Amino acid sequence: MEMSNDTKNGRFKYQEPIDKLLAEGCQLPELYMPNNLQACRFAFSVTGRPNHIPQYMSNPKRMLQDMGKGKANVSLLSLSCFTEAEKAETFYRHLCKAFKNVQNTIGDSLSEGRLTNDDGLMTSVAGNGHFDFYEYECCDLNRTFQITKKLVEDKQDEKN
Repeated sequence: MEMSNDTKNGRFKYQEPIDKLLAEGCQLPELYMPNNLQACRFAFSVTGRPNHIPQYMSNPKRMLQDMGKGKANVSLLSLSCFTEAEKAETFYRHLCKAFKNVQNTIGDSLSEGRLTNDDGLMTSVAGNGHFDFYEYECCDLNRTFQITKKLVEDKQDEKN
């Protein structure tokens, strides 16, 4: 992986909140260029539900609360991604066992696409295939990621 310590391709999509957290003492992790990496992440299959939104942007109150408690984390302004669909599905099943209604908070499906160096920067990949992706302002994963698999059965399907 090629390392990058700058945003030469542009500003991060959530640069202002990132700057706010950096001013509070948080730090960005070491970041790398994705180099056309095939990736996947969780998404909502229902049209109209917003996909590819970092946790702090989908719940700004949480960011303020975490800052007040000294628990703010720049990672929650990135997108959670995986390198392999199987590893993502394993992680999703674990989340479903640990948290009720996961499908309503992070999505009910798997979406897949390719991350280019023009899209943003990523952290190193963990053993479970997970990495954080920090989007550039111009990045729109809704255009490049497609839903490939439903991860949760519909309530109606369960009754049949």
